[in-house]
Amino acid sequence: MKNNNFDSINAAANNNSENNGGMIMMNATIKTMDVFAQVVKEAVEASLGDGYEVSIHEVLKNNDTHLTGLTIRTEESNVAPTIYLEGSFERYKAGDAAVPVIVSEILSVYESHKTTMSFDASLVTDFSACKERICYKLVNADRNIELLADAPHIIVCDDLAVLFYILVSNDGEGTATITVRNNMTDLWGVDEDELFKIALLNTQRLFRGSVMSMASVMMDLLSDRMDDEYSSEFFDMVVSEDMVPMYVCSNNQKLNGAGVILYKDLLKQFAEKTGSDFYILPSSIHETLLVPVSDQMEVEALRSMVREVNATQVAPEEVLSDNVYIYRREDDKISLA
Repeated sequence: MKNNNFDSINAAANNNSENNGGMIMMNATIKTMDVFAQVVKEAVEASLGDGYEVSIHEVLKNNDTHLTGLTIRTEESNVAPTIYLEGSFERYKAGDAAVPVIVSEILSVYESHKTTMSFDASLVTDFSACKERICYKLVNADRNIELLADAPHIIVCDDLAVLFYILVSNDGEGTATITVRNNMTDLWGVDEDELFKIALLNTQRLFRGSVMSMASVMMDLLSDRMDDEYSSEFFDMVVSEDMVPMYVCSNNQKLNGAGVILYKDLLKQFAEKTGSDFYILPSSIHETLLVPVSDQMEVEALRSMVREVNATQVAPEEVLSDNVYIYRREDDKISLA
């Protein structure tokens, strides 16, 4: 039976063996993630009661980022969302949230995302069952040494890697994926080249690519924040400035959208419409920026801008590259600028 009485949560956490008898729930005295995760786990278990399996595990994310995840499973389902604890730990250390508050938030997230579905193991073991679900995303090769060591991949554009995954679900609840591992391709008897052909078709089919002017993107953002009269006024003011033509290239979900630069004919058609070669700026793993080549564009200035944005504005696990690329119409290829 679910127990929402925080007295039991306090008791579970304050009895943690790392606590040495002190009150750690409200005083931000936990110093390490390991102890914090264990305290939160025990508090969640105390709140949920019997019939739930709560576990803590380390998750390897993009750019070899290690995160601490908490999952809650029931006997009815072998699928559970992973709730990452890094943000909660930072808030706890800053004194902005006590453990009972964090536990309440975790339970709320779990209630919103829990599912009774079970994972079909054939999606991993049977190639024919997962073939239509194999997709790809672009990641940085040098920043993902650990991740790529156990995952089939293809190097493109000198320093980027095409990483394959199985799309388990993609709906209003979110996107669930499984990274393709070497032992899976060994079982399937499929190599990287064949995987890439399959993934390219599937990804382009399931995640439609788009190229929009930066002005259009800004207009969409402004329209969400003010009425049409004022957004149009601001839009006219913005585009009347002497701005560098810039275009946002992503997919319809703005998720892992940087990979659309590999879609068949997408860049070629864009180059034909603009009548120009263009630079590709890796904004993040979710999108790139396209800037037509001109005499005013200096590659080193663009590269410095990309590096500064990556260092100050992009989450470490979402950085794609510090480099700048160029697409040339003559050979229909992407290379380092």
